[in-house]
Amino acid sequence: MTWHWKELLPVDRLCVRTSNYITDLDRLTLTLLYQPLIGAGAHSLYASLLSQLEKDQYWSNELTHRQLMLLLGVSLEVIYEERKKLEGIGLLKTYKRKDEGGGATYLYEIQPPMTPKQFFENDVLSVYLFNRLGKSHYRALRERFTIDQISHEDYTEMTHAFDEVFVSLHHSEMVSNLQSETGNALQINKEKELLSTNEGIEMIFTQFDFSLFEKSLASFIVPEEILTDDVRKMITRLAFVYQIEPLEMSSIVQQALLHDEKLDLQQLRKKAQEWYKVEHGNEPPGLGLQKQPVNHQTMAGIEPKTEEERTIKFYETTSPLELLEIRSNGGKVPVADAKIIESLLIDHQLLPGVINVLLDFMLYSHDMKLSKALIDKIGGHWARKKVHTVKEAMQLALVEQQKTTKEKTKGSQSEPQKRSGQRKQPQKRDKLPKWLIADKEQKATPTKEPNFTEKTSNGEQSFEQMLQDLRTSKQKGGS
Repeated sequence: MTWHWKELLPVDRLCVRTSNYITDLDRLTLTLLYQPLIGAGAHSLYASLLSQLEKDQYWSNELTHRQLMLLLGVSLEVIYEERKKLEGIGLLKTYKRKDEGGGATYLYEIQPPMTPKQFFENDVLSVYLFNRLGKSHYRALRERFTIDQISHEDYTEMTHAFDEVFVSLHHSEMVSNLQSETGNALQINKEKELLSTNEGIEMIFTQFDFSLFEKSLASFIVPEEILTDDVRKMITRLAFVYQIEPLEMSSIVQQALLHDEKLDLQQLRKKAQEWYKVEHGNEPPGLGLQKQPVNHQTMAGIEPKTEEERTIKFYETTSPLELLEIRSNGGKVPVADAKIIESLLIDHQLLPGVINVLLDFMLYSHDMKLSKALIDKIGGHWARKKVHTVKEAMQLALVEQQKTTKEKTKGSQSEPQKRSGQRKQPQKRDKLPKWLIADKEQKATPTKEPNFTEKTSNGEQSFEQMLQDLRTSKQKGGS
């Protein structure tokens, strides 16, 4: 016999709390898998406690156990016994606080049930359920929570890894100043905690060469058992954020292991930050796949119909690094060129789509070479003009072309004439891009910024035509 009145009184107050969202699958699992083990009474108690939580609320108002008795229609002794079943099977945690008046307040923390997979793989609960239901009923119930396996051998996985989609953060974003407004915003109130679920989402990183990393480790310094799953995940994340190569990461791991038989993840993170500071100072991490922000895209969600729209769409949906790879026919982008992009992004604060226009403009006008000095000059000009969209950048590129053409034309006209009996040698047009050659038939009118809406009506050269002329000129020069 249980002396429940020594543990619980009808006047004792209670409140219900949960730190996990109870899903529809959880409720189905409770009814079909847990109820045969704990009985309808315990299941009803669990549901009644859960009902005290209003929608999107995780704390209930206080009530007494007498009110709970009236709600369930059972005695306090029954509630006490059914509560113990919930506690024993892991569905409820109970806490007691003595009040000043001699009474007590109970805190009932509802726990989510196991997932069906966890339940049937549990040696205790699955056998318990099998004995309760019998072979046929058990198998039928288990079949309800199973799905057909799919062979992936006939498929090629196309899932993108985290570091193939998202960019590495700026240095100032990675190491937040806890005294700053941003740092304070990132901190969680010590009296609060985030909602949790049974399983988290795994972020996959594929770019880090773990094979090379492990080969570079000294086995007598870093035993294999130290590289647990958590350690491996931390290593790949740090390598992505701080752009650390496998050989360098090997040295960092060995430093974090110094004077210690086990790898401290916090120490590993600290060593990675120290390495980054020594190697790069206040410079931002390696270039990521940044693309034109959606709020500065003019073709977002629009299917391009004209050549101009297709060009704009390409620049808006391609990162500068990808653009250089495309122009190199898939070849690796040199570090010097990547630094140029980094400077345009960080120093001049140009948007990726605008940078794409500038890069193509420079590539096709300088025989596929990038001059940092000239790019910095034009980049600074575009930054001062506050160019934010691809279309604006294309207009400025055309203006720059017209300016260069004018200067070349003026220079050629001012050259002294050779002997009157000698015909002037024509300029070899295959050695210079066409956008640097003046149109002899063009009227000498003041230069104005081109407008894309006028191109089709007045015959003015478009940005796409400009690039096409350069491609043609390059092909003729190479033939």
